Amino acid sequence: MGVIIIVGMLVFLNLNRASIYRELVAFNLVPRPEKLTELYFNTVDLPDTVTANQEIHFAFVIHNLETTNYQYTYVVLVNTHGMRHIIDHGTVVVQNNQYYIKNVKFHLAQSSEKQNVIVELTNKQQSIDFWI
Repeated sequence: MGVIIIVGMLVFLNLNRASIYRELVAFNLVPRPEKLTELYFNTVDLPDTVTANQEIHFAFVIHNLETTNYQYTYVVLVNTHGMRHIIDHGTVVVQNNQYYIKNVKFHLAQSSEKQNVIVELTNKQQSIDFWI
């Protein structure tokens, strides 16, 4: 009798697998992939010291882990005394689980004071920065 009940349950579960899975997802009992974006500098390229009118170059990386292709809007700017000067901006589509490397070059207008270089993903409200 017990074998018949177990076999019957296995057949029922096998035939209704999709609906059971949907119910488990609805109750958050099935793990879901975490959606995120990694934004970071290629630290090898970050300048240590600079002088006036020196060309600054660095690279930043966007790693898409959003589980789907994603369109990113970025802006690169320099903040000096609260004044934000846009160096570069754009939009890029990064395929799921792929990397986008952006090389940035600009001339530093002033070098007598510390300046903050910022990379923002505006549509993700995510940013990174370094001081020069």
